[in-house]
Amino acid sequence: MRNIIEFDVMDPTFQRNPIPMYEQLHASDAILLDPRIDTYFLGRHDDVTQALRSPAFTTAPLATSAQPVMGDRVLAQMEGPEHKAKRRLVLSAFSGRQNRDRHSRIIARVTSDLLSSPMRHGRVDLISDFGKTYSMLVTLEVLGLPTDRHRDLIAWHEGVASFITSLRVTEAQKQHSLACSRAFIAYLTPLTADLRDGSPSGLVALLCNPVSGEGVMTTSEIIALVLNVILAAAEPTDKTLAYLFYHLASCPVRLERVKKDRQLLAPAIAETLRLNSPVQLIPRQLSEDVSVGGIRLPAGARVFCMPGAANRDPSVFRDPARFDIDRRQVTTALPGNASAHLAFGAGTHVCLGAAFSQIQLELTANILLDRLRGLRISPRFTFQEEGFYTRGPVALPLEFEPCSTANTPKARE
Repeated sequence: MRNIIEFDVMDPTFQRNPIPMYEQLHASDAILLDPRIDTYFLGRHDDVTQALRSPAFTTAPLATSAQPVMGDRVLAQMEGPEHKAKRRLVLSAFSGRQNRDRHSRIIARVTSDLLSSPMRHGRVDLISDFGKTYSMLVTLEVLGLPTDRHRDLIAWHEGVASFITSLRVTEAQKQHSLACSRAFIAYLTPLTADLRDGSPSGLVALLCNPVSGEGVMTTSEIIALVLNVILAAAEPTDKTLAYLFYHLASCPVRLERVKKDRQLLAPAIAETLRLNSPVQLIPRQLSEDVSVGGIRLPAGARVFCMPGAANRDPSVFRDPARFDIDRRQVTTALPGNASAHLAFGAGTHVCLGAAFSQIQLELTANILLDRLRGLRISPRFTFQEEGFYTRGPVALPLEFEPCSTANTPKARE
């Protein structure tokens, strides 16, 4: 029989390592409840899928957790025809051969530029030396925005993200996040005005100059959506890339397999997203009473979906704590393969950048594998993770054979 387990989401032990609680949740077939904040946490694969697909689980919490620092509603707050029109407009900037070719060139150039110095020294921290800057630069160029102030944008991004991803914020933290938001919006506002009269390619130009009237947005709506895309694209990418290379470089046999057979990269990325979901919490609020696996949750209840727990559900994924790039569908009772993960969400508000993210990670990983010869994790390094709402490695120092840019191996297309 299913039951409810009470816990404290702010417990430092849980925040440092939520996996034991995930395992207890699955073993007890339970729903978690934090009575201190009167919030339910869903972690079974079926429960999370139900919540993300059901209109009864609304995105109302975003009005207080995101909108104050976004300046307007984000796409996830929209429903019906409005959501469909604006989602279609955004997706059009990522689809089509011409856009894919442009994005591929951006990703390859940014990756190569950022690797030039590390390659001469034979070492790189994939988080601090590469990932954070890489994620922001690629996102800005895909959006069609200038990159000259990317360091400022990284700092503002961190302030805005901390507001959205913190379950409790002090007044000082709140004011810092709002200041970062104001700076971000002040920077973007004149840029959107400049792009309204015809502009280079990129998502922002498309938002400012839609080909049909159905997608016309106000300046504040455009900026909110741009901020939304920056957070959604930049926040998880560096984390997933570091997790991927941790799993590859920590097992020389696995690393060699992927280097020799690049078709294994796609399942390796999917398995990374399953095992180490960069987004661990997705907020929802119930518009009516709902039964989740026989347990009644009342209208108005706040709910957090936990993709990281759902992706470790042993009723879906055999031996879920193991990284397995050969994970395949095996039985009716265990139908899950890595592609069944919920790292990108599900339902109407599934991450609209999921396909782009997969392409981006594959292209970047291929370049890293081609150029970082003799790749290994630095000796005496202890792997640590941080964060709970979003979670990722603290660092990932890699070593490899130094190589001058003149002798850099050519990246595969």
